[in-house]
Amino acid sequence: MTAAKIEKQHTHNGGHHHHHDVSSMSDSKIKLSIILTSLFVVVEIVVGLRSHSLALISDAGHNFTDALALALSWYALWIARKPANPDKTFGYHRVGILAALINAISLVLIAIYILKEATVLFFHPQHVDSLPMIIVAGAALVMNTVIALGLRGEAAHSVNMRGAFLHMAGDALAAGSVVITGVIIYFTHWWIADPLISTLIGLFIIYSSWGMVTETVNILMEGTPRGLDVDQLAVQMQSISGVLEVHDLHVWSIRDGMNALSCHLRINELELKRSGEILRAVKGMLASEYSVNHSTIETECGGCEDAELYCVMTPRTGGCNNDH
Repeated sequence: MTAAKIEKQHTHNGGHHHHHDVSSMSDSKIKLSIILTSLFVVVEIVVGLRSHSLALISDAGHNFTDALALALSWYALWIARKPANPDKTFGYHRVGILAALINAISLVLIAIYILKEATVLFFHPQHVDSLPMIIVAGAALVMNTVIALGLRGEAAHSVNMRGAFLHMAGDALAAGSVVITGVIIYFTHWWIADPLISTLIGLFIIYSSWGMVTETVNILMEGTPRGLDVDQLAVQMQSISGVLEVHDLHVWSIRDGMNALSCHLRINELELKRSGEILRAVKGMLASEYSVNHSTIETECGGCEDAELYCVMTPRTGGCNNDH
């Protein structure tokens, strides 16, 4: 490859991001939510054991993961404020992704436990004291609904907060289901309603959590950001005047809403004097249309033989192997 000019440019346009995270809520609100949720865990377990209600105990388990989710999300947003350093050159934004993954996995594990216990009760139903069950679950419904509404705005912009929101919204639904179960048992004495509703709660938890698992794993695996068409992105880059070819292209997320890109651009030799202008046009398009505000672009006037859009990195050299 002959390169008349190599130019690397990095952009950190933080102004393009709107971080509607837990930081926009006061610490006192977050801490209060954690305290209230934790207290409800204790109340629901005690009442659930005394009333022999698996649905109420299941809701207590879900509430426990809610408290964990809020605590992890608060911690992740707190540590994400720390600046980048020689050990963490991208900062601590990935902590929020890890917190979201832990939250999602904990939900799946809780759901599996609920389904296991519900299966036992289908074959060995127990008497359920429905009145305490209705009262406690009703209070939990109100509490979780209020907290979920408080997190809804932040959840739209952060996978970390989306994990916490799913916990609270899911538990509000679970608490409502427990109330319905209690009412059914109170009027009909149909004990099988307890494991039946518990099974539905468990299946819903798995359904709502699985997307979070796949999304966070994709980010940690440096996968393409959700909803971004890389082939179309490359076509648009090559459509900019002066750009002949794009290769060795990588697009990934540092965290949700914070996309990064690196690539090689082959520029027309007659346009070398305009290389700075061409790069600014490419970066402007990436930021405005693909939310890529951190990019490292290397320009060259020659061409790699058999250069491919996506390079194959080899463990031996750490570089791209384009010899096919």
